[in-house]
Amino acid sequence: MGAWKKALKYIIDNGSDFTDADSRECREVLNLTVTADNPEADYDAPIESMRNFEWIYPTTEELAAVIFNKEDQSTYEYSYGPRIFNYLGKKDQINDYVVPLLKKNQNSRRAVISLFNPLTDSDIVNKNVPSLMFIHFKITDEKLNVSCFIRSNDFFIGWPGNIYQLYLLQKHVAEKLGLKTGSLTTISCSAHMFKEHLDNIQKII
Repeated sequence: MGAWKKALKYIIDNGSDFTDADSRECREVLNLTVTADNPEADYDAPIESMRNFEWIYPTTEELAAVIFNKEDQSTYEYSYGPRIFNYLGKKDQINDYVVPLLKKNQNSRRAVISLFNPLTDSDIVNKNVPSLMFIHFKITDEKLNVSCFIRSNDFFIGWPGNIYQLYLLQKHVAEKLGLKTGSLTTISCSAHMFKEHLDNIQKII
């Protein structure tokens, strides 16, 4: 929760303003890195804060389904689950690669999964390209640390759901490896907020 507040304030204080393709006024910081050293302590606190506003935020069950369901869900433009656990209908990147790799070699630096599919996502008319690009799993001091690259990240509305989902996945993999969870890092190429939300963002800060 503290990392989220600091990141929001940082974007307000240091961001550059622009108008996006949907004519929305934004403030953006490039390549913003945020690390939660102990995400287990309050990984769900940001989404609870989002429920204090007038809109309906996804339930914890819905957020978990997006990351774990192997089949695409009609209620969303895209789901991460199929890309993680059933990539192109051929590859479970967690159970067929990350877990066996780290069981074999706890010092491996190759435990990376990709969610970007150039066959469908490298299309200039396709607007439904996932924001989460890849996730890296690394064991240090008997703890599973996770880092992820997000190409476009609405830090007010999107990041709370992102960190919740990523921690669930981190915990899932850690349990399969018999480890505790370590740090959780997001690297957001475009960390932005929409100016229409500034009043609510100030309430969070």
